[in-house]
Amino acid sequence: MKKTALAAACLGACACALAQSNVTVFGTVDLFIGHARSGPTSLTRLEDGGNAASRIGFRGSEDLGGGLRANFLLESGFAPDTGLGTLPGPAMAFTRQAYVGLSGPWGQVDAGRMYTPMFFALFRADPFGVNALFSPLNLVAATDAQPGLRPFAARASNMVRYRTLAGQAFFADIAYAPGEAAAPSRRSGDVYGGNVGWQGKSLYLAYAFQRAREGSAAAPVAFPSTSTYQSLSGAYQWTALKLFANYMRNSSSLQGVPKAQIASVGASYAITPVSMLLAEAAYRKVDGSDRAQLAWTLGYDHALSKRTAVYGRLLRLSNRGNASVSMAQVPVIANSGDGVRVIAAGIRHHF
Repeated sequence: MKKTALAAACLGACACALAQSNVTVFGTVDLFIGHARSGPTSLTRLEDGGNAASRIGFRGSEDLGGGLRANFLLESGFAPDTGLGTLPGPAMAFTRQAYVGLSGPWGQVDAGRMYTPMFFALFRADPFGVNALFSPLNLVAATDAQPGLRPFAARASNMVRYRTLAGQAFFADIAYAPGEAAAPSRRSGDVYGGNVGWQGKSLYLAYAFQRAREGSAAAPVAFPSTSTYQSLSGAYQWTALKLFANYMRNSSSLQGVPKAQIASVGASYAITPVSMLLAEAAYRKVDGSDRAQLAWTLGYDHALSKRTAVYGRLLRLSNRGNASVSMAQVPVIANSGDGVRVIAAGIRHHF
């Protein structure tokens, strides 16, 4: 009888533990077939990431009591057309995100590899979701005519991040990622940034910034180079129509590196509950230079279910002043002024 009672107690404890914690497998599989052209180059390919980047991940949480929870997330990118890993690949690794943290009524603190606060600010004001291949807002990562500017960081390793409680109208996000020295005489630099904004029923507004400091061996100052990005983002929903806008500036503390501005406007329109039209245009201009870019994308999404959708995309990028920015992973000849044109159709499945 005592053994039976002890077994029942153990089973009850296990059931309680299982009820307090959970682990979920999630992911996206996305493939499109597209035809691209840039100058003399013409190619047809099967690729991923036209609607959303393909990934597989694990997320979990544990109820610690008193409103406190432990959380973790591991996320790896892969290419469904080859089965190989991405970022950087070809091996599979949790380089998209990998973090652990605590959350409570005061917000959430996480540590590991994560998206930067400025990425999230832009993501909420982009109908194509920033890191999808066909988003014109990928111009934020361009450094053409700005030698020495550190590219925009969508993610950072070694990051500690605080975020306000999810679901509140007012939100803030601040993060710091210290660099790891490659040698005793060299500081590898760091990344820090934040965002602050308002997410109402119809209106979204946010300001964000990001700074990356570069180290140097035997430099007279600890960080001789600092690259700074700033953005203002907004979105407004009118029933079936949603409008998006962003304005960004970037600069470097290095002498002779000009500043640049990027502006974007976009819209999405729900034709029916399962079909959506999307459009966005972005323009990048470097101060004191003829080199500039204008990119625009038209898109159509049709949901076959809550998890599966088919889509079409038409992308056009114009390089001006012999610039050579690339988009949608289409090679562009250096200093050619060649543009990029892509037409694609694909399928995306969430699980």
